[in-house]
Amino acid sequence: MYLQTSKRMDTISILSYYFNMILAYGNYYLLYIIEIFRDYPLEVKIAAVATTIWAIIITLIFTELTRQTFRKKRKRKTIEHIHEIFGNSVKHILWDEDVSDDLSQNDIIKIMGLDQSRFIGKKLLKNKLEKQVFCRMIYDLIIHDQMREGRIKNLHHILDIFLIPKFLEDEVNYGTQLNKVSAITMMRTFKIYISPWVINKLLENKSKRIRRLAMYSMVRAGSEGDLDVFETDFYEKNCCIYDEIMIGYELQRRKKSGIRLPSMAMWAERFNSPEVKCMLVRMMRRFEQRDSCSMLMPLFDSTHHKKLIEEICRTWGYLQYKDSENVLSEAFPLQTDDTKVAIMHAIARFYTGKHLDMFTYAYESSSNPHLRFEALRCLYNYGSKGKMKLRELERNASEKDKKYFAFFHNPITLQKIPLDELQIYHQTIETSFVGD
Repeated sequence: MYLQTSKRMDTISILSYYFNMILAYGNYYLLYIIEIFRDYPLEVKIAAVATTIWAIIITLIFTELTRQTFRKKRKRKTIEHIHEIFGNSVKHILWDEDVSDDLSQNDIIKIMGLDQSRFIGKKLLKNKLEKQVFCRMIYDLIIHDQMREGRIKNLHHILDIFLIPKFLEDEVNYGTQLNKVSAITMMRTFKIYISPWVINKLLENKSKRIRRLAMYSMVRAGSEGDLDVFETDFYEKNCCIYDEIMIGYELQRRKKSGIRLPSMAMWAERFNSPEVKCMLVRMMRRFEQRDSCSMLMPLFDSTHHKKLIEEICRTWGYLQYKDSENVLSEAFPLQTDDTKVAIMHAIARFYTGKHLDMFTYAYESSSNPHLRFEALRCLYNYGSKGKMKLRELERNASEKDKKYFAFFHNPITLQKIPLDELQIYHQTIETSFVGD
């Protein structure tokens, strides 16, 4: 222990000596140059200083250009080398029909020729650049649909052979911001497990892009109790339509993996932002969370946000939550015309026949052509009683109102009259996006 301390002190002393010597030489020559130019005119002094500064700048620029040129040349050679050695065999394993979907690591080693003497006992990828190029090669194959369905086991065996999971995790933990983004993206694309500890660490990163990617990974892999990422201020302040698309995609993968989906209604209650609430309510009907429909009742009673009320109505209608029918009918008279249309569509999907009078009232009392037509459309989709009421209104209609009923006799427009399920998930989104 004493010897180690002594050696460390000797090293520090030597470094301190050289540092003081450099400072002394620098101070000497600086004073020498000042003394030389002391008697020169001011213009000459300024010219000398400017020339010196420009010489230093040009030297630095030339050095950087040389370094960048060397790096590009080295990277190009590395790409050619990796593609030449491994490109065809990787594509063959991931794409060709005559290859099994469940190869073992030994089979993959034989197919790729890694059992040859030039590979035995040596690193397959010698440095960080070769690993980055190899990951990018596989990533490009997947992005360009050159990996068949069911080949994920083969992919993971290839990655394990080349120690890629460990490399990507190190990049996520210790790499630059750009490398972190690239590594997280690749891990999600390769479906490599990311530990919750790593994700929680990334959720505190300063980069919004990294925090977004970490959030998507948490949504897919985290347990239901781990999804407190939705409670962060970051998500509420920066939510955008891209988040809705990506979170929906990750929840779909979570569902396929057999992991229980979180209750979207529960999270909708915890947010203050109406835009985020709208997104989560849309998610409910996308993943058919009918058991959570009752949790939207307090939200419907307390909110005054027009779009949120409409999204709740669409969700109840699509999920056939008939317990909401009386609540919707009572709220109907006080709503705006667009919200009234959403309420009528929801009730029309219940097919109970209890609210023919509401549709009739909407048609007869409103001066809004859109609302009047949608009321007739809901009657048409409200079963036999609704169609009977529609014909009665047509017989009693004035010449001016006949135009509304013409749609129900034209075979072309009649195709658009049913309340198509695909129309349920249309985007009525108000979002604020704060970019990176």
